[in-house]
Parts: sequence; C-alpha cells; structure tokens
Amino acid sequence: MPLKLDILEIGARGDGVAEQGGERYFVPFTLPGEVVEAEPIDRRGEGIAARLIEVLAPSRHRETPPCAHFGLCGGCALQHWRRDAYTAWKVGLIERALKQRGVAAPAFERPLLGEPGERRRVDFVLRRQGRRVLAGFHERASARVVDVGTCVIARPSLTALLDPLRAALAGILPDGAAADAVANDTDSGLDVLIRPHQRLELSIDRRQALVGFAERAGLARLSWGDRAAPEPIVTLRTPLLILGDATVEPPPGGFLQATKRGEATMRAAVNAWIGNAPKLADLFAGIGALTLGRPGRLSLFESDKPSVAAVDAAARRIGGNRVSAERRDLFRNPLGTKELDAFNAVVLDPSRAGAAAQVAEIARSTVPRIVYASCDPGSFARDACVLQDGGYRLEKLKPIDQFLWAGHVELIALFVK
Repeated sequence: MPLKLDILEIGARGDGVAEQGGERYFVPFTLPGEVVEAEPIDRRGEGIAARLIEVLAPSRHRETPPCAHFGLCGGCALQHWRRDAYTAWKVGLIERALKQRGVAAPAFERPLLGEPGERRRVDFVLRRQGRRVLAGFHERASARVVDVGTCVIARPSLTALLDPLRAALAGILPDGAAADAVANDTDSGLDVLIRPHQRLELSIDRRQALVGFAERAGLARLSWGDRAAPEPIVTLRTPLLILGDATVEPPPGGFLQATKRGEATMRAAVNAWIGNAPKLADLFAGIGALTLGRPGRLSLFESDKPSVAAVDAAARRIGGNRVSAERRDLFRNPLGTKELDAFNAVVLDPSRAGAAAQVAEIARSTVPRIVYASCDPGSFARDACVLQDGGYRLEKLKPIDQFLWAGHVELIALFVK
C-alpha cells in the first residue's frame, strides 16, 4: 500500500530517508524536505526499501537531471540535487563519520568537485538479446541492462565506444550471453578489456572481427578474458600513464583513479604534505599512481600481481634502483613497526574496507607523517581513530568527488605524529 512520507535526509547510498510508524524507509530520487508518495517493496538492512511514485512537494534544491537515463540506470543516484547542497552532503558524510569515532578534525580544505564528461574509466555491460546487443549499465538493483546512447559523466571518447561495441559483439556473443567491457582512457589512447561472463572460445573469424573493431574504434590495445590472465588481441599503441617523470603501462582492466584531476590533486597533496622525504613507503600502491615519478627512494607494496609487474617495468625504465615493488597482502601480512620505522613517510590507499591491520602497526611506529587516501568515510574514520590513539594528529583533509552524482565520496588526509 502506498505511503505518504516526509524525507528527512539522504542516506549513505544516496536514497532519501523517511521515518514513519517506527520504521525507516529508503526512497530513491528524493531530497530532504520533500513530501512524496512511495510504495514499500522489501526489507533492506535496518529499514524498508520503497519505490517512488510521486513527489508531492518538491525541494527548492531539486533540479532537472542532465541524463535521459537517470532513474533507470544504476550508475547515478543524485543528478536531481543542486550542486551546492549535494557537495555539502558529501562533505558531511566525512564530518559525521569522524565525529562518530571521536576523531579531532581540522577545517577541511576546499573539496575537489567532479565535473561531467571527465570519468576516464568505465565498466560497460554488454548483453546479446536476439539480433541486438545492449550496451550500457545495469539498472538500479537489477541484472537488466540499460541500453544507453551516451553517459554524461564519462569522457566522450568512452561514450563513443558504445556503438562500435554493439556492432562487434553482435557477431561474437551468442544469444543471451553477456560480457563486460572495461575501458580505460590512458594518456596514449583507449585500453579495453572484454570479459565474457561465461567462457567463450574465440575462433579465427571472431579474432579478426575484434581486431577490426579495435582498428575502427582507434583503440590503443584490446584484450579478452579474465583480468588475472587476459589474452592480448591486438596492440596498436602501448597504453601508457604518465606519472611525474615515470611512465607506466597499466595491465588490461587495471585500476585507475577515476579522473585525471582527482589523481593530480592527490599527487599534489602527497608531494606538498611529505615534502622531500628521502624514503617513502606506498602501501596498497596499485600502479603507484600517487607516488611514482617523484624524487627520493620509493618502496611500493601491493597484492595485485599484474600491478606489481607494471611498477617493476616502470622502475627498470627509471633506473638507478630508486624504486622497488613488492607483492604483499597487507591485510594478512602488514608491514611491522620495525619495517615502517625505516621510512620518513608512508602513503596508503586501501580499498573501501580500509586498512585495520596495517594501521594498527602504523599507530605503533615512529613514522612522522602518514598520508591516507580513502574511498570510504566509515573505514577511514575507524582507522583515523586508531592512529589518533597511537599519537597521530589529523592535520589536513581534502574531500575529493571523483564519482559525480553517486553516493560515494573520497578524501586524502595527512596525519602527523
């Protein structure tokens, strides 16, 4: 039965939150202060997910979404919110997380605001449906595919791949089969990894069709298969990322910071906050996006084998034994205090789970400066509390919005012993 609900706030996933009759309701595409009609669907965590039927009294902060697919495509949650209110909410997610953990925080630096058309990494989903290939993104909370014409958050070069992907995969995917296309826009061109959801052998004709697709789309490189063991189809140019005075060839489907501006902002923060630290450790380093190419000795630690191989190759090009890369699972085998004490500064950029085991060791160390890049305010606040208890002070923090219109915010912060 539909309910009339007053939206009180926006939750962490970007849904409006209402309370009625002792229950919490999560209603997508709503804003604080709005009165809406919504239909409860099912339980979700500590509340009930609901479907928006109608906005009865809209917020003055409501705007017309710029994308025709908004509301169906699961990629964006907040295109309907005025940018100043939306940005304040994202910053507030960090503020509340720190307050809940009792972490003393400085005044934040001005947030980096995301802009349309700058996302350089996109995971498209492709599904063969009869004679058609749908290409786009999953519907919200569904396995169904939204066939999109354009994506307002992605670089135009990535959106331009949609039609060529449809044409190429129409002769390769069997009816009903699906694949992901992980597309990275590198500094030397597009790098695409196609990952079929089920094993699919490539005949000679299929390989030739994929090479033709790469040539017509102007790709730098095209690969096929799982990221752990991708099969190269064709390399027309070596995909490269320029990081300071270093160049890295990322592995197919490799992780990149979502926007070039976001990466540059975090690199600038690292350089400003640690100065000329002669010995730097980069933990959860990926391909070294935040530290590679800076002066001094650099030791990178990362569990992903292809990423470590990419950094090793970059280190050989740099020469001089300035850079070393070690494959290490820091969740299970964190650097101990004696290892950490050998460094003048530490940079860490863990996944959303944070770095509980590693941060516990850092808190007991004597490392004078820690730069922590985080993609989850909750796990960051937990780890910041441990560092604070270990004698570190949170001295600087800059919110970073690389995931425009999503219920997701990043940050980079400095801790000083």
